[in-house]
Amino acid sequence: MDVGQSTANGLYQQAVAGTFQMEEGAAQRCAEVYQRFALSLDKMVIDSGYLQRLDGFGGFNSALNLQRGFEGKAVKLTEALSGLQEAALRMAAAYLHAGGRIEEAESMNKQAIAAAAAGLPK
Repeated sequence: MDVGQSTANGLYQQAVAGTFQMEEGAAQRCAEVYQRFALSLDKMVIDSGYLQRLDGFGGFNSALNLQRGFEGKAVKLTEALSGLQEAALRMAAAYLHAGGRIEEAESMNKQAIAAAAAGLPK
């Protein structure tokens, strides 16, 4: 599910290619907004993971189907939240790169990759 990752990837590629550039201070401030957003999603990603294994629905087939349905929605929620986190971190990386902060951008890009991996179904 693409919740902004393709847009963030595109902007990051433009920054790497040098077609997207910004003044360093402005780029840093923009990146900080995306970093804060990504950080704010941490607890939600963790909490959504707990919802992927539910109990207490009873033993009837209809109850088990309902339970599986909710668990499936929780998996999709985790994927969406992780995707948002990945996109936010990649946007931060793009802004940092555009502002000439290459090492920080690379570090942020690695965090985006880790966020993407965390959202993969187990």
